[in-house]
Amino acid sequence: MKRSSGLPGRARAVVGLVVCCVVLATVSGADASDAPSTAGPGPEVFQAAAHTWKPSANARVSAVKVTGGKLAGQVTPRRSGGRKSIALRSASSAISVPVAGSTALVTARVKTSQPGRRLRLRVVEVNDGRTVASRSASVVPSSRAWRTLRVTMRTQRPGSHLRLEASATRVSRKNFLRVSSVDVSVTRPEGGTGPTDPPTGTPAACRDLDYSDPDQGVLTFADEFDTGTLDPRRWRVRDDTFLNQDQAWISRDNVSVHPQEGTDGVLDIAGRKLDPAAYRSNANALYPGENTIRDYSTGYVDSIDTAGYGNAAGDRFGQKYGYFEVRAWVPSEATMSRGIWPAFWLRADHRAGEIDPMESYGGPTIRSFDPSSSYEWNSWADTAEGSMTGIEKQQTHGRADVGTDKIWQGWHRYAVNWSPTCLRYLYDGRTVGFVDFTDPATRSYFTGPSFDDTFHIRLNMQIGSKYWGWADDAHTRQDFHYLVDYVRVYQGVGAYSPN
Repeated sequence: MKRSSGLPGRARAVVGLVVCCVVLATVSGADASDAPSTAGPGPEVFQAAAHTWKPSANARVSAVKVTGGKLAGQVTPRRSGGRKSIALRSASSAISVPVAGSTALVTARVKTSQPGRRLRLRVVEVNDGRTVASRSASVVPSSRAWRTLRVTMRTQRPGSHLRLEASATRVSRKNFLRVSSVDVSVTRPEGGTGPTDPPTGTPAACRDLDYSDPDQGVLTFADEFDTGTLDPRRWRVRDDTFLNQDQAWISRDNVSVHPQEGTDGVLDIAGRKLDPAAYRSNANALYPGENTIRDYSTGYVDSIDTAGYGNAAGDRFGQKYGYFEVRAWVPSEATMSRGIWPAFWLRADHRAGEIDPMESYGGPTIRSFDPSSSYEWNSWADTAEGSMTGIEKQQTHGRADVGTDKIWQGWHRYAVNWSPTCLRYLYDGRTVGFVDFTDPATRSYFTGPSFDDTFHIRLNMQIGSKYWGWADDAHTRQDFHYLVDYVRVYQGVGAYSPN
């Protein structure tokens, strides 16, 4: 992915976007209700400059007021009887956000003729037709006076457009919502860099690397999960076993492939609370007394060779270097999801290396912060499995800060570009982490034997952990699903061949 271009220097930090500020441009000081009306119960759309606002479906534009040549829009409920929540919504801005991590500041004056109704100003960031972030401010006025609302939002992706909405709740017939003095500014991050920019000194070969670009890579592995069954030539399904960090028992009954709205089909890894009669006991529990009893079931698939670990990339899939991506819906909500721990990760076929493009954690956790709207990426050179013991810890990791985006509310893409010089982690095409193999602090193990190997794919969902908290009936729901729409892998054109 190419870096986003931006304006150099603090002198050009404030980017004047022609967004909603030119629609209901500043009506400073004067009350628009005192101005003459240019339209009575007028059109369902009113415009100013190059921008358009429309009422919500249950409202109509009842007036367009002018003060000093600036517009103020007024909407009222369409139907008589009852109380309606009404809104005035703008189209998306014509000019795009230049750099992810920019700060959008939106202010507007709002009023209603019915005191005691909540007034809200909402800012939405839209990228490629999808909402990626939103933020709002509200007030419940005690009079008919104007109120100024201000919203500050950190943008998530370059090229996004902003959309605004002003609303009032439970407004009765013949009462109105009025909006004026709308102003929008977008400020670049201090220093002129954003989350999509790599650390200073990152080699250009990593900064511009994207094996998923047809000019740079070719597709070497893909599963769209649209056949109704899991292909045993691609995937091994683990059964009747367990892991040492959590409290779940692994069963093939928790893995399925089926149709799903909005996709051609999904891989479904289910988590379930077991009936007490079905609890399993792990005599070799890592935390005796805490995860000895396995009271949940879960699923686990990987592309390890049928001959077992250490023989991978034989009759299934493994690859050294490339772009690895999944599109997934994680079940790690902020509530009733304690211990839910879905992951997409890669493991070396014969060595100790590990690359984790995504590990998500549900909430509420036992920690002082809630990670449910972010996720972690990890790079390990010392993963211990089987007889691999006594290796010094060698790891880099980071938290993928996705701002106000709730990763558990929809489909998202999690990926890593792995080259001989670096790892670049991506979320919905946006870079969220870099690992530079030439960094003296990590060079010895990222250029050593741990990463000199083919890596296979793993998709699983653990339940419960000592660090984030064990799942329980009070904080964890009894049925949840980690859905994967597809897995795709690419390799560099003419540079490396899959083994």
